[in-house]
Amino acid sequence: MEHAIRIGGSETRATPNERLDAMKKRNVLTPDNQQPLGDGDLNKIMDPNLYIATKTGDADKFIDALEVVSESRKLALSLIFDQVNPSGNSLLHVAASSGRDNVMELILIHFPYLVTRKNSSDDTPLHVAVQDGRLHATRKLISRRRDSDIIYWKNKDSKSPLYLAVENCKSSDCRDRKGAGWEILQLLLEASAGDEAYAVKIQGMWPVLAGLEEEKSGILQEIVDQLPKLLHVRDENGGTPLHSAASIGNVGAVELLLGKCSYLALQTDKNGSYPIHIACEGGNVDIIRKLEDMWPDLAEIKNKKGQNILHVAAKGGHDNAVQYILKKCKPVIEKLVNSKDVDGNTPLHLASMHDHWEVLLYLTMNKESSYPALIGSGHLIADVLRSKVRDVQSPREQSSGASESSRMEWIKKEINTRLVVATLVASVTFTAGITLPGGYNAPGDPHPGMATMLHNRVFEVFIIFNALATYSSILSVVILLWAHNANLRKAEEHNGLAGPLLSGAVNHMTVAFSAALILAVLLPKSSKRSAFDLDFY
Repeated sequence: MEHAIRIGGSETRATPNERLDAMKKRNVLTPDNQQPLGDGDLNKIMDPNLYIATKTGDADKFIDALEVVSESRKLALSLIFDQVNPSGNSLLHVAASSGRDNVMELILIHFPYLVTRKNSSDDTPLHVAVQDGRLHATRKLISRRRDSDIIYWKNKDSKSPLYLAVENCKSSDCRDRKGAGWEILQLLLEASAGDEAYAVKIQGMWPVLAGLEEEKSGILQEIVDQLPKLLHVRDENGGTPLHSAASIGNVGAVELLLGKCSYLALQTDKNGSYPIHIACEGGNVDIIRKLEDMWPDLAEIKNKKGQNILHVAAKGGHDNAVQYILKKCKPVIEKLVNSKDVDGNTPLHLASMHDHWEVLLYLTMNKESSYPALIGSGHLIADVLRSKVRDVQSPREQSSGASESSRMEWIKKEINTRLVVATLVASVTFTAGITLPGGYNAPGDPHPGMATMLHNRVFEVFIIFNALATYSSILSVVILLWAHNANLRKAEEHNGLAGPLLSGAVNHMTVAFSAALILAVLLPKSSKRSAFDLDFY
């Protein structure tokens, strides 16, 4: 279709820009065509033919489709350019995503406000141009940003155009620092670097975080070289980029960040954790090695819970990190091993509480461990170890970290079971202590009322072990009664103390029974043998 305008008596072919100017003069807003388009308005959705022309055609085809829509729907051009596709994309979104630079240039000249329009994902046209690797579209949109700061805006995924550019550059075509993705990154870095306030304007996730996962292509190097202020930005947890690099285990990124600013190693997050705490939490020895010289005395490096690096490594169950710390930090190892956090727990306690047996082994074998210092929260470390043996024998939900309520229910059942056994042992041994083997001397004997077997060595063994069994079982009953109404932690402590006492009571009762059996059956018969009362069990 030929489109001409008359200039000085001759006709000249009109350009798309001139055609759109002419349309704007003809299709002005009137009371009939200027009604705002609501979400349920059929005219709110972009015409399919106009969408196709924008996506696949040139500027003339775009104008042709525009004229058809304007005539058929009787809409002003401003309302047509307010239309969106089902994803909420405007005509500028479609042109930018499709790489139709001429169409996009035409829209930017006549309807520049669309540069700030967002789709249903909160993506601006710049977002979609960057995502789809459209270099020319990105350049045009950046140059048209004026005071809108669209290069800093985030979408619903909390990603700015710069963050998306970094993500795209992690693909293989940017490893040689070539290609559209790399050039787009450079454009956005240069645009941001020209604004002194870029560090406070960038919204959403920090672009430097996207570069931490990739160290071979030099993306992180480019970011920190051109935007050095991003080294000191904080994430939602208050962590610096060095915290994040330590968290994901990127040794190269840690080296780069420390080289740019070694002071980052002494920055804490909201939990008071230093980057070396994060490395110990993840058990990354290589990163611990990079950060260990951050301070002369690592025993002084503690988080808000009062935990040093050995606490964190032991709690996480990273035996490799624990081994390395024990070996490397010998000058301060005693302070590290025996230090207590705000709850009174040493690294050994934390490893025990979380069932990290290999860590327990390394810590208990360490000669610098001070046994008195291992007393915490009212119990010795030996009690903690016994408690852990119980836990292994408990239901499967116990070893997999069951809830506190289910754990309390289980410990109550065990306390009740042990209480029954302890009561039975106390009853039986007490009865046996009154009804002695051989009985008592009769009233006519030299020592009436005295045990007939008093001077027998086997009888003495019976008396001693029966008494031990009685006292141990009674003490177990008392402790278990205390545990029955205690909180979870106290219940576990008392149950742990009662266990060895009850085991000892059963063993002592066994020895006492054997001695009584010897007295009753194996000793030679005597005149007083008939007086034996064998009903003591």
